[in-house]
Amino acid sequence: MSSPLAAHLQARILEHGPISFRDFMEEALYHPGLGYYTSDRNPIGRQGDFYTSSDLDPVFGKLLARKFAQMASALGVLPEDFTILELGAGTGLLAREILTHQRFRYRILERSASMKERQREQLSGFQVEWLDGLPNSLTGCIFSNEFFDALPVRRIVRRNGRLREIYVAAGFSEVEVDVHDALDLPLAEGQLADINSEAMQWMTRIAASLERGYHLAIDYGYEDREFYARPRGTLMCYWKHQAIEDPYIRIGEQDMTTHVNFSDLIRSGAVGGLVTEGVTTQMEFLIQLGVLEEIASLVPVVDASGLQRLTALKKLILPDGMGTRFKVLVQRKDVAVLPGSNRLNPVSG
Repeated sequence: MSSPLAAHLQARILEHGPISFRDFMEEALYHPGLGYYTSDRNPIGRQGDFYTSSDLDPVFGKLLARKFAQMASALGVLPEDFTILELGAGTGLLAREILTHQRFRYRILERSASMKERQREQLSGFQVEWLDGLPNSLTGCIFSNEFFDALPVRRIVRRNGRLREIYVAAGFSEVEVDVHDALDLPLAEGQLADINSEAMQWMTRIAASLERGYHLAIDYGYEDREFYARPRGTLMCYWKHQAIEDPYIRIGEQDMTTHVNFSDLIRSGAVGGLVTEGVTTQMEFLIQLGVLEEIASLVPVVDASGLQRLTALKKLILPDGMGTRFKVLVQRKDVAVLPGSNRLNPVSG
């Protein structure tokens, strides 16, 4: 059965011609009222289509609060005077968990009106400010958890030695058109890649907004070499916790996401003065912040709730799951290196 958004897009294509996959994905996720993230339905959590680290256990927010407190100390301010700006805060659960453990000056930038309402309910009683755009001269930390993976992407393929871009035509069939901008991608013949130009634009704006402090991004993805090792890109859809490969079904009713190219984020941020401290796995990041001690404190607990929490905490760091699939990027601008920072060389090419 066709969704209302599918009918809208079909009519648009029939009237104006094929649209880029980027525009199709933008509409599928963010069309006002009909998009996946803008409808009244809550997509996040065990009853939704996917869950995030903060849905597993409150300790994720507790450990992040510890990290932000370290940043505040490096800037020479008290935590309550340290500004956190979260990009795309989902239901607001992670913000609530962070603020439960430590009071910060908390701001949220959220484009979805329905998500913003959920955040206001979740954060009732906490001092939080919602912004419509990135501010000028921010001192503190611009932070995101699964923000970049939800941005619309261009799908580019090399065909007969030339780069071609995938467009969506009538009947949601795909056609390829010539790429006219200056893209230089290491694609083999027939290889497809999902290029997140908007993520790079966001990094440019983040670097310009941040006068002094840090940028911290948690997301799933790769650096260049791994990113371009996938012959069909990384686009995937999710519906009721099932992975779906077809983006042209349940339009507006299933999540659409791609893995992040962290090398692109690093290069774009560097142009604006962001210095990368490192890219590490979520597992290593949480271990540095004390997650193993949190797990150890639960080991003596033998009741059902204790065992449930123990299982959830392990999911955050398991090597074959969220622990290594998710990466953490930490960057700084006009501030000293954080104590204990992971100093891996993040650029693979």
